[in-house]
Amino acid sequence: MPGGVLPVEGAMQRSFGGGELAPALHARADDIKYATGARTLRNMFVHRSGGVSNRAGTRFVAECKFNGPTVTIFPYQSEITGESLLIEAGQNYFRFFKNGAPVAIAAPAAWSAVVNYVNGDLVLEAGVNYYAKIPSLNQVPPNATFWHPMPAGGLLELPSPFANGVHWSQSGRVITLTHETVTPHELIFEALTRWTLNPIVTTPKVSPPAGLVLTPGGAGALTYGYVVTAAGADYEESIASGQVINAACAVPTQAAPHVLTWTPIAGCPEYYVYADIFNNGTYGFIGTATGAAGLFHDVGFEPDFTITPPLPVAMFATTDNYPRVSASYQQRRFFGYTNTTPDAVHGSRVGYPSNFTVSSPLQDDDALEFRMAANHHHPVRHLVGLKSLIVLTDAGEWSVRGGAENVLTPNSIHADQETYAGAADVPPVVVGNSIIYLQARGSIPRDVRFDIAVEGLAGRDLTIFSSHLFDGRTLRRMDYAQVPHSIVWCVRDDGVLLGMTYLRELEVWGWHRHETLGWFWDVCVVPEADGDAVYFIVRRTIGAATVRYIERLEKREIDPATFDADCFFVDCGLSYAGVAVNNVTGLGHLNGQVVAVVGDGAVIFDGDPTASNAADFTVTAGTLPVVLPASYTNIHVGLRYTADLETLDLDVAGAAVRDKQKAVGPVQVLIDRSSRAFTAGPDSAHLRPYAAPVWEPGADEYTGQVEINTTKTFNKYGRVLIRQSQPLPLTILGVVPNVELGG
Repeated sequence: MPGGVLPVEGAMQRSFGGGELAPALHARADDIKYATGARTLRNMFVHRSGGVSNRAGTRFVAECKFNGPTVTIFPYQSEITGESLLIEAGQNYFRFFKNGAPVAIAAPAAWSAVVNYVNGDLVLEAGVNYYAKIPSLNQVPPNATFWHPMPAGGLLELPSPFANGVHWSQSGRVITLTHETVTPHELIFEALTRWTLNPIVTTPKVSPPAGLVLTPGGAGALTYGYVVTAAGADYEESIASGQVINAACAVPTQAAPHVLTWTPIAGCPEYYVYADIFNNGTYGFIGTATGAAGLFHDVGFEPDFTITPPLPVAMFATTDNYPRVSASYQQRRFFGYTNTTPDAVHGSRVGYPSNFTVSSPLQDDDALEFRMAANHHHPVRHLVGLKSLIVLTDAGEWSVRGGAENVLTPNSIHADQETYAGAADVPPVVVGNSIIYLQARGSIPRDVRFDIAVEGLAGRDLTIFSSHLFDGRTLRRMDYAQVPHSIVWCVRDDGVLLGMTYLRELEVWGWHRHETLGWFWDVCVVPEADGDAVYFIVRRTIGAATVRYIERLEKREIDPATFDADCFFVDCGLSYAGVAVNNVTGLGHLNGQVVAVVGDGAVIFDGDPTASNAADFTVTAGTLPVVLPASYTNIHVGLRYTADLETLDLDVAGAAVRDKQKAVGPVQVLIDRSSRAFTAGPDSAHLRPYAAPVWEPGADEYTGQVEINTTKTFNKYGRVLIRQSQPLPLTILGVVPNVELGG
């Protein structure tokens, strides 16, 4: 029996910023998360301001060359807006994409027998484009030692030594690539279609001087020894030359100096001279020679034994000593985890990321090494440079600081374990001054950042309010899109995509889940001209074949002036824009699939595979068999998906409504720039479409409050399910159910 109408202020939901809440919290009406949470957010994402929208569709970019589980994607971030790239890393290759399209090369020059080719050169031979792997002269393609054949169509492809996955970090125009089974490499950007890939050599780039000769200033009974180092164009110091020793020398003076000569090195502006005047094998600095003469006069300089020549350190020489991870911090390049020393971290010299030389005694800018030594074993999983160097290990989170002004030096390394959660192999993301990472041996994303209250790192479990999305699951990959909605995107091991709208400074984080006709496999965010572009590798079954596609999440912002072009709400889709047509071709990547079709902003077919006319919209030989009902200038075609917002059980803190029978009648929905072609009801079995009254404007998109008459039945819950199954936009700012209470 009816018992009255619940006041609007008690039933209205003004925000969904709490995200999809776990069933374990469905009785917590006393918590603010209940007032801002939802029972279901499927293919809906949470705005920074608290509203929700159905996500945009994914646009087909390309099929992955390698259809294996280790294929991955990662970004190259350019200093020029709009020039950043996506890189596909598969089994022994790299491919490149810019703004949602493969990078292609113009026809390169024909191969020539008289050209000295270097790494990165492109040539054309017998109709095939080739990439120069190493320098060569008169080595005709397809000699595989020197040349890598690129695919047809002019696509840019580089050979890679990485066959089973790769870790990466970027500093400047250099991407450091690591894997514990491959020597570390540098992928260096020189131009859009010119890249070089080189193994990292950990000794100085500049060679030591050769041909060192000592001419004593006078004869005597003293032994003098000298070595010389060279400074490269960037003033990187070489290792020492071969020593020259004379055991019959007098003390050098200005009038009778010891004269040193050597063979000058092209491009070296300076040379540093070291002397051993005590015949003990230790050389101290005595002076600098400049110019191209290769000449130095020792007039009796006193050696400074606190400054000695750099000593070479050959890193990563064997398989068990290849590093797994890398990062840049305080002008050093750091490597972590080798099979031999999984808890060790190695840092280069300051300013020279490939130079791991040291001095004796140690200098502040020397290469350094430390171990994550504590009560447990601490294999290094990730290195992140923030205010201090953060080392995430299998058993905890560490901050590594230096001495004065927190500068790391070989003699000043303070490694402190701050928390004990531990990290998994999934690469973390940085959001502001927080790190979001996957906890070890589990499925729990956590954040960690410096907290002044504890004078160190502090973090929290980010799944506490949405644990049902993670129970029994783990994550394959995560990445962060700052613009426009501040969302951390996570790929779950069962192919479901999770999103977390994250605003740490406002204590806002809300989870939402996204599904497609296939499996989300990987995610990568690339900064592009109009925001952060989110790319996926999606595993799909097309016909009888399993394929992996690279797809780009379309931007969600829709301009009323370009509604027809912007209204992209299909997955794995493509668009046509041009003169009006009534047929669709070029859909070979969707052969055998039932597709949704939108023409000039109107739904022609919603992609429902159970519809009686579904066969007309099943792609055959890359073409739709049906002639469209009219001609259109903007057409979007792709796979269907459905978006759901379901509110929690009606329960208002301080009001005795939870135990009452409830019937939801008309529902007021506050929408923003949305289509009104959606349905609502108490559950999926009782959905009704919105019927616009005659006085409402008939525009493609509408902003305002609309009322939908739902099926009114008494139940214990008082929920509202709003569904968008049409490939059209829907943004919900609030829901006001008209609730009738029973006994």
